[in-house]
Amino acid sequence: MGIPSNFNDEGLSGFHVSSPKLVAIEQQYKNAEGKYVVSPAGKCFVRIDDPRAIDSDGLRQLEINNAAISLVEEKNWLPRIHPDGMLTYGGKCAWLECRNMLIPENKCLWFRYAFLRFSSLPTNAFAALLFFPNDDTSAAPLLPPHWICCVKDLQQDRGNIYQTGWIEDSVKIDYNGDFKGTVRWIVSTGHSVTDQGATPDNTRFARPGCLLIDAIDIR
Repeated sequence: MGIPSNFNDEGLSGFHVSSPKLVAIEQQYKNAEGKYVVSPAGKCFVRIDDPRAIDSDGLRQLEINNAAISLVEEKNWLPRIHPDGMLTYGGKCAWLECRNMLIPENKCLWFRYAFLRFSSLPTNAFAALLFFPNDDTSAAPLLPPHWICCVKDLQQDRGNIYQTGWIEDSVKIDYNGDFKGTVRWIVSTGHSVTDQGATPDNTRFARPGCLLIDAIDIR
């Protein structure tokens, strides 16, 4: 199927979302520092996850938590091991996906995004991109997933900033031949640990981040 070049005219037409409570079209979005983020094209973008849907403890509201998808229960590609040996376990996520996509062998999936954090380590909200051949989302996705960004990246590696700028990402799928299937962008609460034998108990973890995407293309 085709995909819209932006979300201004077609909104979420042609996409599927984990929950309309967590994934929505925006024209601007206020970051953790109170500044508004807008698309460089001055148009609409999709927001994946909702950092403001939290309770007094900074965790997902119960209603929102029930609407989120648990990655801990799936356990099909987590945890992620960072270069310094730290692990990140996924909690509950929101996602945007496009099904029945055809990406030719000589092409890449391109998208422009900004990632925003609203919490600090060891809670490590993150965004990743998953590929499911033949639209079989009940099976494990292709490994490894494409890691987009996380709290740890912004806090430790990028000078303790709260958001990226708008970044163009181009992903070449490691697959034999053309890829046909489901592409899923996820944003999850997460928790980082240094002990590989330790698994966090609370899958709500803390305040999630969010991923803003204003354009997607195959190039």
